[in-house]
Amino acid sequence: GTNAKALALNPAAQAASTGAAGGSIAIGTACGGLGLVAGGAAGVAVGLVPALFTFGLSIPVCAAIGGGAGACLGTAAGGTTGFVGGGAVGYGAYNAYSQRKEISLGASEALTKLSGMAESVKERTKEGANMSASFVKAKLGGTGGTQ
Repeated sequence: GTNAKALALNPAAQAASTGAAGGSIAIGTACGGLGLVAGGAAGVAVGLVPALFTFGLSIPVCAAIGGGAGACLGTAAGGTTGFVGGGAVGYGAYNAYSQRKEISLGASEALTKLSGMAESVKERTKEGANMSASFVKAKLGGTGGTQ
């Protein structure tokens, strides 16, 4: 009763269930198609063995059986994987969305620190280049005659 209603009104549960449904449909469909093709190919390979005795009729029969079994197994495995993965992604996306202000604040603080560090590196690089230039000038700045 009331617990189910509270759960249905919870935005985190809504995001997780929507993600789970979408993931289950998307991944289940893709894996079902892949299972159909892989199972059909395996069925053809199995059907080649008795083909001499069945005048070739075992090839399409085994391909249909293998394709159907592959589609069922692929859809089940993909649907389960998509359900779990989609639910986790939906829940994580909701949590990230609900904390977007904190994430934005942290990112801008990191950018400010990075800008300060870049200026420090820039100044140190200029100082090093000036010291190197003065060192080279001192070494090469002779009179040009013999000493």
